[in-house]
Amino acid sequence: MIKNETMQSILARRSFKGFKNDAIPEDVLETIIEAGKYAPTGRNAQPWHFTVVKTEEGKKLFKDELEKIMAGRPTPPAQPSNIVSKPEAEMRGAPVLIIVSYDTSIATALYDGVLAMGNMMNAAASFNVMSGWTHTVLRDFTTPELKAMFKIPEGYEICAAAFFGYGDGEPKDRGPRKEGTVTIL
Repeated sequence: MIKNETMQSILARRSFKGFKNDAIPEDVLETIIEAGKYAPTGRNAQPWHFTVVKTEEGKKLFKDELEKIMAGRPTPPAQPSNIVSKPEAEMRGAPVLIIVSYDTSIATALYDGVLAMGNMMNAAASFNVMSGWTHTVLRDFTTPELKAMFKIPEGYEICAAAFFGYGDGEPKDRGPRKEGTVTIL
């Protein structure tokens, strides 16, 4: 494998388990968001909306809503100890939460939104900003009240959310990638 600057960032990206409370400089955060805007998008529709939450109140609201949603769900089967599923663990002390929502009237929008988040996470890694993907019950953030709280535009649904910040501790080695996941014809 050839390692250039882009590959180094991709290989450095981790879903981090804890963050320092240090603020991300505005120019770095703007660059991370700009990377999301340049994600691949069907017919250049750019059907996404990014909600950037930096206030403690906003992050607490997100955590509280996750807890309410999870309280109404059955307990999941036993999971490996490295799986983090509690909302308080999802927050991980990060200074920034970015929520990506997508225009449901556009066929490729869900995929475009997820690609946008991927771009943001990889761009963050290039600045040594770690990220933690939170996928816990996002599909349940569908009530008009929740959408209004997080300024989700009418006709949009949430497809991704991640926390961003400087890692508290050293990233764990992810180990080798699984074998048998590639077929070349």
